[in-house]
Amino acid sequence: MSMFRFGVRCGLVMGMATFGSVGAWAQTPAAAPTSAGPGRITCSSATSCELGVGSPVSIRYKIDPSALPDADKTRLVKQCTAKATPCVATVDGTEAKAVIKASKIKFFN
Repeated sequence: MSMFRFGVRCGLVMGMATFGSVGAWAQTPAAAPTSAGPGRITCSSATSCELGVGSPVSIRYKIDPSALPDADKTRLVKQCTAKATPCVATVDGTEAKAVIKASKIKFFN
């Protein structure tokens, strides 16, 4: 009977170790570094920008410019609007869900 209890205990310990490690493997990072562009970027406000890649546009990215330096944010809001001349840029940052949180932007015009 003691061998049976020992086997059950070992089985439980091994099972907990296996399921615990599988749970750790299944987790993915919340944000992945990414680069998008070059493409036309337009902003409707300081927090709402969109990058369209291709001609005609085939891929669209929503951009969160909150982490950009103030000079880049100002340029996006004042010069890169739908009514102004389109800005061409590449955006580097982290992608979370369907939004890229921009950390660096390179303008081509």
